[in-house]
Amino acid sequence: MASMANPAVAKSWGVFGWNYNRANYKYDQGLRWQRYTAGRKMACAQVGMFRQDITDLASVSMSKLKVYGPIYGIVITVCVTVYVEGRSGLKFPGPPVFISQIYLQCLGIGMSFMALATWLLFHATMRAQVACVQLRTRMVRLPVPTQRQLDGSRKILSTWEEQGVYDMFRIPFVMPPGGSAPEDSDEDAAAGGAGYAKGGIVGVAAKMTSKVKEAHRKGETTGNKHMPGLTDGAPSWYEKELQEREAQPGASPSGFGLDGPSEPFQHFELLRAAQKEWWGCEAYMRVCFLYGMMH
Repeated sequence: MASMANPAVAKSWGVFGWNYNRANYKYDQGLRWQRYTAGRKMACAQVGMFRQDITDLASVSMSKLKVYGPIYGIVITVCVTVYVEGRSGLKFPGPPVFISQIYLQCLGIGMSFMALATWLLFHATMRAQVACVQLRTRMVRLPVPTQRQLDGSRKILSTWEEQGVYDMFRIPFVMPPGGSAPEDSDEDAAAGGAGYAKGGIVGVAAKMTSKVKEAHRKGETTGNKHMPGLTDGAPSWYEKELQEREAQPGASPSGFGLDGPSEPFQHFELLRAAQKEWWGCEAYMRVCFLYGMMH
């Protein structure tokens, strides 16, 4: 204790703590920027997949125009050809008049159904294409960060002066971190924690940490105290960063906050609502096609 009271020793420990924590702060801010850019790249790739989902699902209706359209056109062309001549069997004697009347009447009914099926086909196809364009251009957009978000994700070194005195002069392995460690995700819990170093000093520390946490949960300790080397923790600036992400989810690296986009994804629900405007046309298009070919 007498040696610790020596001003020279206290100065040495203070300078060491200052340099150590300042180097950690610089390193963490570099990781902060890298994590933000990496998260935004993955978010843009994810939204790009969402946009491709809209195109693929809407193209199911649009591609039917290439299949059903030529068939409807050929059938209507045959009907028009017969009506122009006024009877069937042009190379042979004409059938009786009453048979021709029945034939031409059925042919007219079939042509009407085919014309209605053609209109329903074009309406469903064009409506699906319009919905695809509207969703891709107005609703499902890439989460490109704004200039304000880029400025907020960047930290200059002068912000080190805004940190608490405890974080500036904390001695590693002697003084516990000032902030709480982030909660483990469900995947980490299922994998059994961090999963590193089953042996050595780090492994022993991890085992002791788990025992301390278990004692805290069971209430065997007086409180959830921070213990040097035994309790998980993080610097206060990291804890503040997580609080900012929770308060402003749109400015997070993922663009959706800490939890990411919720399921079912929004673009599926938007497309599901838009499909109500043309799925009935597709259904009745097939019905009209069936009745037209029957006549």
